[in-house]
Amino acid sequence: MRKESKDGSVNETMILTALNNHKYIDLDNHWKKHIKRMFKHIRDEDVIKATYYPCKDAKPDLIVTVNSRSVYLSIKSGHSPSMHYEPLKTFYDFLREQGVSERIIKIISFYHYGYSLKPGVTPYKLTRDEIIEKYSKEIKEANEYFLSHQEIVREIIYRSIIRGRMKRDLIDYLYYGNSSKGYLLSISDIMRLIFKDRNEICSSIHFYGLTYVSCARSNSEKQHHLRINWPLLCKYFYDEEFMKKYG
Repeated sequence: MRKESKDGSVNETMILTALNNHKYIDLDNHWKKHIKRMFKHIRDEDVIKATYYPCKDAKPDLIVTVNSRSVYLSIKSGHSPSMHYEPLKTFYDFLREQGVSERIIKIISFYHYGYSLKPGVTPYKLTRDEIIEKYSKEIKEANEYFLSHQEIVREIIYRSIIRGRMKRDLIDYLYYGNSSKGYLLSISDIMRLIFKDRNEICSSIHFYGLTYVSCARSNSEKQHHLRINWPLLCKYFYDEEFMKKYG
């Protein structure tokens, strides 16, 4: 979303400029391919309109319109891009609504804060490396839980990428890249690629291809928020076969 990064905001502006008020025939081949995918029946003389999505707390970044039809577009860039930002309380309440057990939520919370809460032991703050080293079994337990509950991960994907916590307009497509190079994913593409990655490494909490990130373990307001990243988006950018299909 636009508020997350100055570089991201500049990138969105450049993409908007590359599209807005241009005839389809005048676009470069890179954008012709993507626009044709979004608007199958577009004609050479049709003019593309692009505007910012008016609400910052939503998943679409741009609204792309041809004639009377509009498409909601999410734009991402950078290494391990952030897909979602949310207070812990509302995310954990959401997990409970999906039927996630209190034990799994407790493991995630421990991974997030890193406090040692063993009986008879004075609580102290663990580093991320200490958590990974001493509690890999618990992290693996949480990861295996989500690997075996695709229906819950599907809802996490919708909340993190497609619909958002506030349930505003759903995105139609996700674009990763810049104004001159990038690839376009539909909703079905997003689902397929995330579920394709069965990441079983015990160094982080993850939901298939999505990674849970503690925003800050220091005593600040951010420590009560989480991020969900999609690291492989960057990898695909350098995959020649993938880019031939989606780029």
